[in-house]
Amino acid sequence: MAENTEANATPVYQTYDTSPMSVGDWVITMILLAIPIVGLVMLIYWIVSSTGNVNRRNYCLATVIIAAIILVIGIIIAIFFGGMAAIMSHHGVQM
Repeated sequence: MAENTEANATPVYQTYDTSPMSVGDWVITMILLAIPIVGLVMLIYWIVSSTGNVNRRNYCLATVIIAAIILVIGIIIAIFFGGMAAIMSHHGVQM
């Protein structure tokens, strides 16, 4: 009678690396994020990766949140000033 070892096995969870990143690791991270397309790909990869350094993951997540906030504020400002320009041109106001 063979015993089922898969049913009795405890699940293994992959955890993040919580050790502090060195200055060299941060420099490499910043250089990679500064490259236009590579930076975006690495940013997304480090956010969704189930392993890796938790400090890098949190930094990338914070970067995406701040970028989204700036994008929303920029869109609101563009709509506001675009609307103001449309109103001013409709009424014949020239600058």
